[in-house]
Amino acid sequence: MNTKNYSILLFGVILLVANAISAQKLSADEIIAKHLAAVGSPEKRADVRTLIAAGASEFEASSPVVKGGGKSIVVSDASNLFFLISLNSKEYPFEKVGYFNGKVDLPYINSGKRSLLGDFLAEHSKVLTEGLFGGVLSRRWRIAEKDLPKLSTAGSKSIDKRKAYAIEYLSADLGADFTIKLYFDAETFQHVRTEYRREVRPRSPSVGRQNQITNAELTLTETFSEFKSVDGLTLPHRYEVTFESNSNTSVHQNTWRILVQKYIVNQALAPDFFTFDIK
Repeated sequence: MNTKNYSILLFGVILLVANAISAQKLSADEIIAKHLAAVGSPEKRADVRTLIAAGASEFEASSPVVKGGGKSIVVSDASNLFFLISLNSKEYPFEKVGYFNGKVDLPYINSGKRSLLGDFLAEHSKVLTEGLFGGVLSRRWRIAEKDLPKLSTAGSKSIDKRKAYAIEYLSADLGADFTIKLYFDAETFQHVRTEYRREVRPRSPSVGRQNQITNAELTLTETFSEFKSVDGLTLPHRYEVTFESNSNTSVHQNTWRILVQKYIVNQALAPDFFTFDIK
């Protein structure tokens, strides 16, 4: 190896070590503080009483292949979340996710059935009650509040070819088989992804079915991108939530997408706005 190549290699090693040391120096609290600063100033964030994100919606399912879409609206304040996308389908006309006055509201789609997203959120309701679902798209994003479960750094990961810091959201109430990881861009500190993962362990197999029994994995992934400035806040204009289930018998993947066309900050809402009941 000539001197020039050796110098380049040595510089690369030093850079990797420096980056690793830098990452180790950042605690979960420091990452969250930088994330909040990336959203907006403390004064600007505190001034947001209501937040509306309106735009288009898209839906894709892999098995069977289904595509649809329509309109979307996400309305929130510090205590409530109204999440609605229309899908222009008789079989799947809408997706509604609500958290109103301390209660989760997940209406059935039709015939007493929920979607895969609705079922997942119904079974893991803390995703809603603790203000995680929707991320900074929602005013209920409560990641900095002191009464929330412990946050722990969990290394880093490449997301869309960009380095992101990982933070694990720890709560005894979630169960040992359920994990939550939050990802923040290492340069901008924008919240770019949340992964909710659950391993479903089978019970004792029936006679003759041993080869058909394996662990299943359920994953719900929220992805945030296309960040732009809105009234002094930096907010995502593209949001995707993908549900995946993998087992030895089937694989399902559904994706719901919101393309935000307009944010409205501090829109006055009627006192009875936060409900799915027909007024």
